[in-house]
Amino acid sequence: MKKKRNYMARYLLLVLPLLFINLNAQEEVDALETARLAKSAAEKAQAEADAATEAAIESAATKAASQARSDAKQAKEDAKAKEIADAQAAEDAELDALAKAAGDEAKRKIAQELGLDNGSSEEEASAEEVEIADEADEVEELAVKEELGWSVGAAPSIGLLSGASFTSIPTGATFVITTPWGFALGPLDFTISAAFGGYVGQYDSEKDTDYVLPDGGTHWVDDFNPTIVGIGGNLTLASFVFAEGHAGIVGKGPGIRGFAGVSLEYLMKKGLNLPVNILVGGEGFISTNVSGSGNTSGWGGLGVRLDYDF
Repeated sequence: MKKKRNYMARYLLLVLPLLFINLNAQEEVDALETARLAKSAAEKAQAEADAATEAAIESAATKAASQARSDAKQAKEDAKAKEIADAQAAEDAELDALAKAAGDEAKRKIAQELGLDNGSSEEEASAEEVEIADEADEVEELAVKEELGWSVGAAPSIGLLSGASFTSIPTGATFVITTPWGFALGPLDFTISAAFGGYVGQYDSEKDTDYVLPDGGTHWVDDFNPTIVGIGGNLTLASFVFAEGHAGIVGKGPGIRGFAGVSLEYLMKKGLNLPVNILVGGEGFISTNVSGSGNTSGWGGLGVRLDYDF
């Protein structure tokens, strides 16, 4: 029995240290594993935090880029809309100025025709012309020309027919000075003018010495250069159709001159912006004493006149 106890004592002395060592080693292994797990969890958390931070940064950058693009597009649209609005405003202002000038001019002309113009309208017209000059030089130029109203024209005439007193149709030219004075006759505008000119021709005169003509007659053929001087005016319809007449001296006695046709004023002044006008039509002369021998005769032909306004 005593031997058995000694044996148990020895066994315990041998086993207990080994058990203690084993328990101690197990504790050290558990602590190391715990540390490893903690480190792994920390690394995973750090990776997730880094990923979340990068995602947040990327999202913020994308949002900022989208906002910047939207702002740039809106700014471009605003600038384009402002440019269109400014152009429209400038065009409206110019049209309003021209419309106002046309209205004031029409009002001034109506006042003049009714005899209500006391001079103030001319001052308003002058002020309006200065205002228009800042916006349209062409309008000012036309207004000044309309204000002066003088013109000088030369009309060469190509003779086409004549009375029996002439053996050759006179040819020459007439000069016309048009004044700014006149008045309205319903739709027609009447303007006072003066005409003077010279022509070269021949006429027959009976004399004692015979000159045998092809028809068997006996006449002298004398050179004759008739001149014309007259006062009258012209009627114009819509700046296109015109009729002009002057009474005065034609040849050696009283007579009249007539000229009628079409005016190219709209084309020359409005279309080509030139200070001249061309009139084309028929021109005729009648005298009660064309050569000084009491013979009534006349001639006519095609006339083309060039007028210069100033």
